[in-house]
Amino acid sequence: MTSTPTPLAGLRVIDWTHVLAGPFAGYQLGLLGAEVIRIERADGDDMIRAKGLDAELTALGLGETFVTQGAGKRSLAIDARDPRAKQALAELIGSADVLLENFRPGKLAALGFDPQQLIARHPQLVVCSITGFGPASDRRAYDHVIQAASGLMAANADRDGKPQRVGFPLVDYAVGQQAALAVMSALYRRDRPNGEARVRGEWLQVSMMGAALTLMAPTYAGPLVSGMEMPRSASTAFSGSPLSGTFEVADGQLAIVCNAADQARGLLNALRETGTDASLLSSLHEAAEQRDVPRTQALLGQALSGRTTAEWDALLTRHGVPATPVMRPAQAAAQMARDWPHVELPLPNGARRVPVPGIGFTSSEPLTPSLRAPVRRGADTRRLLAEAGLEAPTIAAMLADGAASEPSD
Repeated sequence: MTSTPTPLAGLRVIDWTHVLAGPFAGYQLGLLGAEVIRIERADGDDMIRAKGLDAELTALGLGETFVTQGAGKRSLAIDARDPRAKQALAELIGSADVLLENFRPGKLAALGFDPQQLIARHPQLVVCSITGFGPASDRRAYDHVIQAASGLMAANADRDGKPQRVGFPLVDYAVGQQAALAVMSALYRRDRPNGEARVRGEWLQVSMMGAALTLMAPTYAGPLVSGMEMPRSASTAFSGSPLSGTFEVADGQLAIVCNAADQARGLLNALRETGTDASLLSSLHEAAEQRDVPRTQALLGQALSGRTTAEWDALLTRHGVPATPVMRPAQAAAQMARDWPHVELPLPNGARRVPVPGIGFTSSEPLTPSLRAPVRRGADTRRLLAEAGLEAPTIAAMLADGAASEPSD
């Protein structure tokens, strides 16, 4: 009996990225079985390695956010300006199927690794470049900046129309997933037989701005297609349904969306079942029929305020109303995390077993291999430099003069 390999088993990915978007793209490919080699600076940690809440983890360069996208990867810490490091990088890239990078446009070429030359030299190679505003722009970008520039903050405005940032780096993770999709499409094209020998690799360009706008298509569909725009805010459902929103209840908040007539009937029936005053129900029905959103939501909030989230959750689910208590992220992830990959973080006082995010879908076939725990910066430097063909004295000299690094203990 033979076991089915994971989808990307046997593929090598060079993850020459930093912060969030690029490493997340590499992590997605690793979750599907690819070998991922992370290229890091010899003289300093990536921001997410050094930033964390747990002092013990942070001291090891294993900040919590790094842990959630570093499992399964090998780490090579070098000074990419050093000729010996360039030699090793050239060898590793030449052996790879994918090179991920998120330098500013032109920086990779300045380091001696022009993507156009790389794909000409290595026909099997897919280079994926991740930028903020695209390859023609030298503007610096972070998630917050792109949220503003793309219109996402405006689309997420509060009741008073004030733009609001989504409270976590949504765009970074969206572009990471889009980069992984782009890589998969290029690999499929590469490996799809067409009777011709491949003579050139492929260079992909993925931008944070492009990923944000791809996500936001429903917000600009009206203006682009019909020239009309519906006022929206983060406080109401996208559909504009008056019987939708987020409401204070006895012990928290409850989100409700009623986009269909049967859902609205289910909500009213649930309210009747709890003994809601008939005059309040009549006023609520009238306001909803008139699509008076502020009045409808005020009346609905009044009707919901006396019971707990658990009571409403059970009752509304039974009546077919899409509703849920507003959860904190850790609460929402806790149940699913039981089925995610788990890794053992090697800490001085003993290993700590923790979950790391899974691929986000399931299959009847194997998807994710057993993952190695996230490693400290440069944990694989000696072995990877040796795999790249460097001799032991050269490796020792690089470690001695700072052209490469590994953990000190």
